[in-house]
Amino acid sequence: MNENINRELLITSNDYTKIFNLVLNFLLQFSGKNENMQKNFDLKREHTKNVINYSKEIAVSLNCTEDQLLIVQLIALLHDVGRFEQFNQYETFNDSISVDHAELGVKIIRENEWLNGLNSDTQELILKAIFNHNKIAIEKNEKTEVIFYSKIIRDADKLDIWDISVHEYSPKKKLKNNSFTLDLDNSLLISPEVVKSILSGKLPDRKDLKTINDFKLMQIAWVFDINFKQSYAIINTKQFIKQIFDTLPKSDQVFEIYRKAKIHAENQL
Repeated sequence: MNENINRELLITSNDYTKIFNLVLNFLLQFSGKNENMQKNFDLKREHTKNVINYSKEIAVSLNCTEDQLLIVQLIALLHDVGRFEQFNQYETFNDSISVDHAELGVKIIRENEWLNGLNSDTQELILKAIFNHNKIAIEKNEKTEVIFYSKIIRDADKLDIWDISVHEYSPKKKLKNNSFTLDLDNSLLISPEVVKSILSGKLPDRKDLKTINDFKLMQIAWVFDINFKQSYAIINTKQFIKQIFDTLPKSDQVFEIYRKAKIHAENQL
């Protein structure tokens, strides 16, 4: 896979370390006005670290070169910088009622000039991958290298969100984080628009999410938007889909969504 990536897009370990330290200082500036805000800033810092690790694991499985590994990790480091300002301003992670956090992140990166030491092609590649990481789909007319790096960050992001979800939905966890579940209604209802989208082979529009159960079904449906074998290996080993399914109210439609997701994930290996 790495043979298809433009070999002129170079980054050194010194470049990465310099940007890492600048971004780390930026993230550490965010402290909460209250306990809930602090908890969610801490959550996003931990999420960033985990997504870097997942991105690297996927890239290693694809035999990426040293500089490609650095670009992959840099994208992961930067992918959610918009979340901090989003939560600071709106106290929500729900893009639908606040701001697109990926677009805000790109704006923050440009304003802080963190990437200015890299060549223009590499800068644009990184910014496009960050822009693409939370969209329903990647634009089909994107360059090959943009699609490649966008797919890695999209997989890695989902993997850690699944990790968080399994912990968050556990019956052993007494104090739930409403911000993680986008402040959605905690009723047993499932929106028909969400079910219809998933059963027709599409990811639901986030604007159609009304309840936490809608959010859980969307997370199960993410398995159809995973790109790499290593990602599927992690999904199956950690049993993310089953663990989320176990927390849902049971109906024929929920069983059908779970069955399709489970078979799809198993068939990729």
